Amino acid sequence: MASMTIRPLDEDRDAADMVALAREAKPTSVVSIPSWLHRERTVPERADYRSWVAESDGRVVGHVDVLRNFFTKGSRNGLFHVGVRTSHRRKGIGAELYDIGIAYARELGLEALLAKFQENDAGAAFASGRGFRLVRTETESAVDPRTVTELPDPAVELLPVCEIDPRLVYEVDVESTLDIPLTEQVDHIPYDEWVGHVLEHPLFTAEGSFCAIVDGLAAATAFLCVDLESGRAVNMFTGTLRAYRGRGLALAAKLAATHWAAAHGVTQIATTNDETNAAMLAINRRLGYRPVGREVEWIKEGTASAPAPPAPAT
Repeated sequence: MASMTIRPLDEDRDAADMVALAREAKPTSVVSIPSWLHRERTVPERADYRSWVAESDGRVVGHVDVLRNFFTKGSRNGLFHVGVRTSHRRKGIGAELYDIGIAYARELGLEALLAKFQENDAGAAFASGRGFRLVRTETESAVDPRTVTELPDPAVELLPVCEIDPRLVYEVDVESTLDIPLTEQVDHIPYDEWVGHVLEHPLFTAEGSFCAIVDGLAAATAFLCVDLESGRAVNMFTGTLRAYRGRGLALAAKLAATHWAAAHGVTQIATTNDETNAAMLAINRRLGYRPVGREVEWIKEGTASAPAPPAPAT
């Protein structure tokens, strides 16, 4: 094996390689260097986020990310991810990265770790062999927006996000997010962090993201992230205020976003939904989305009490 070193992530130096890793791990990913850097730089300090990379012949071939679950107040759990390029697997790189990540997780006193990745046999074997167990699954699906012929209900008032008070958009997004089926529920998203996560995301398309307006409120949203260079997009989020559900508002907003995408050269929109979210899965089937894979979430409990491997070098 070529010489390999493990070192802390250098955002600027490693951005291009990390984007390539993300695209290999999930072919439907909509990610660019600016969007990857933005995500790295908007993780709040309370997350205690750290990342290490494995470098071989000057290229990043693997990484491990560890951070506290900052979405849920009082959580003692962490988010954990190990990824290795296909060409460099089965060489012990993932195991070395894992040990470094586990050492840091124990330093933080995390009681459990959640790892999410696109389902594959190698990933499942790696996780189960290290004491993780499967706890949740999401369906990943995609559609060519040019094939969607259904139009939004003309009775629904629809406006692009760029024409709406962002506070109204925030309210519907946050309330809907609190109801997403998750292993550990989100309980609050500060407005400034929401702005950074959504409105300031380099691939978020305010012109192509829509809200259904009822009684002067944004009652439902459909957010779209678009990479016009590749012609790919992802449904960033779709949701409805509790009081307005069951009226077809999310469907109307999603159709508006879909037709905007088709008119602007997008040939694929991907999305992921918890496999228990029957309402949204039904909307996707109605629009012609077809399954292209599964996202799986595994948990490792008792992290803080287990013996720790040597601390990572810095």
